[in-house]
Amino acid sequence: MVRAVNAPYLLAALLAGLVACGPTRTRTGEASGGPVVPVVPGPAAPDAAATPEPPAVREDVAARFREESARWIPEPYNDLYLGEPLPEVQEGYPELRPFRTPADPERLEWYEMRGPRGLVLRLGFSPAGKPQARRLRSVQFLSLLQGPVPADAPAEPRAIAAWQEWLGRAYGPHIEALRDKYGERADVYSCAGSGEHPVVRIVWRGEALAVTAAFLLHDKGLSSTLMFTPRDVADRYLRATQCRWLQDRVL
Repeated sequence: MVRAVNAPYLLAALLAGLVACGPTRTRTGEASGGPVVPVVPGPAAPDAAATPEPPAVREDVAARFREESARWIPEPYNDLYLGEPLPEVQEGYPELRPFRTPADPERLEWYEMRGPRGLVLRLGFSPAGKPQARRLRSVQFLSLLQGPVPADAPAEPRAIAAWQEWLGRAYGPHIEALRDKYGERADVYSCAGSGEHPVVRIVWRGEALAVTAAFLLHDKGLSSTLMFTPRDVADRYLRATQCRWLQDRVL
């Protein structure tokens, strides 16, 4: 249905809520909305390779990952924290099952469980030999908002109007809730995604971790993924999906 009623037009409507007021600043060395993904230095993840920092500094970094994970990951899953060993996570969530993802730039080891109302929780761990050495590197919440009409419906004006109305009702409150929780200041990107369906990504960056909300509009509706990763991981995902920076606020 999205293809039939002009997917670029609907995606432009989705983006309009984010870019209605235009970019609020131009990055040094980068045109507004240019192709360069900014690199925002941040602390290495708790399970990163040994660094020159003394143990006290590494302990402080691990504490920041725990504190921001508890503050930002939604309830009732905010007992998870980046850097948590796999056995501890499995003890708290015995329903986790191994999950294979077709393409992951980080090459993490993934586990999946089902939540209420169709929610899917996926947890990515750093690959390592022993389970205790596998640390949580990515927390993802996936959901699907069903479209208003069947995917094979004809491209009639009524169907197009239904998609436009649905998009405002489905997408607007979700963005508002994210803005209320994580703040107005965030980097907004338009990304190539896969195939013919582009992706909108919004990234909030803390001291240690990043929160990324990704939206994909397709024939069945609007898929959304809320991700929690170290900041450097978020930037690598942006590069892998060929993202273009648009602005630094969620309007």
